[in-house]
Amino acid sequence: MNKDRKYLIGFDLGGTKMLAGLLTRDLDITARNKEKIKDASKDEEVFSQIVKCLNALLAKASVKTAEIAGVGIAIPGPIDLATGVVLETPNLGFREFPLKAKLEKEVGIPVFLENDVNAGTYGEFRKGALAGYRHVLGLFPGTGIGGGIILNGKLYRGATGGAGEIGHMIIQVDGRLCGCGHYGCLEAHASKTAMAKDAAMLATTGGAPVMAELTGGDISKMKSSVFAKSIEGGDVQVAQVLERAARFFGIGLANCVNIFNPEAIVVGGGLVERFGEAYLAVAEATMRENAMPSLAKVVKILPARLGDDAAVIGAASLLAESLAGAA
Repeated sequence: MNKDRKYLIGFDLGGTKMLAGLLTRDLDITARNKEKIKDASKDEEVFSQIVKCLNALLAKASVKTAEIAGVGIAIPGPIDLATGVVLETPNLGFREFPLKAKLEKEVGIPVFLENDVNAGTYGEFRKGALAGYRHVLGLFPGTGIGGGIILNGKLYRGATGGAGEIGHMIIQVDGRLCGCGHYGCLEAHASKTAMAKDAAMLATTGGAPVMAELTGGDISKMKSSVFAKSIEGGDVQVAQVLERAARFFGIGLANCVNIFNPEAIVVGGGLVERFGEAYLAVAEATMRENAMPSLAKVVKILPARLGDDAAVIGAASLLAESLAGAA
């Protein structure tokens, strides 16, 4: 990288918000700008909001574009790494959108795109819970279940860039219908969406009165914080829903341990942030009961450390490696 361009920008593009971070070459964040996405249905509108968020970050930090080596963007969906085209984003309006080319033309600096879960895992690998390891995974249970894979210190993307769809491993043949159209996926049994479906049934049949009062049985209102309030309020069956999901997640962990033989797996996302050790303890115990003993005994299950900064740091780090010709 040009030494005069002493800063990197990491950018986490979410379904409802975007977070831009200004980083030094040592991947220390010196400034942040976070904004809600006002209209996610139109690709050009989302694009203009990205540009606005970047300009606001530079203004806040009193930094000029000439000091920026590039922008690394974490995308919530599949991308074409070679062309910088966003293929699809479930919660945004992007479809075959040439984000890299358009943004480079707009801001005049290099742009690098990466899947958001890959970026989050890589951020934890560079500056978070996975620092110091070489063979690691990242798993993030939330609305779905995303996964990132790092083998021998390198992000593993697969033949077409789609590696890491751990949420869609089949853990129960003829199990629940998943959003992907198949039955029995890990995501269909262990995600927050799966928990919400169970909790909605309880709320509407008298099994979870606190949840019913908080949400009226509306799945869209069943955030991690609402689950916590429901359980704290005495909804025993909702607590059982959480434990069941954690056990299923542990089965997914066991399969990952058996396939990849990792040194460590970092687990992050809203469920972990809200329920912490109570959730991870059940998942880890289930993993150790079901994975091959010789592999289970060497792996560590670690809570994520970086929170919202993980994807920002990971995207910036992968950008830097790309500029250096290493990614």
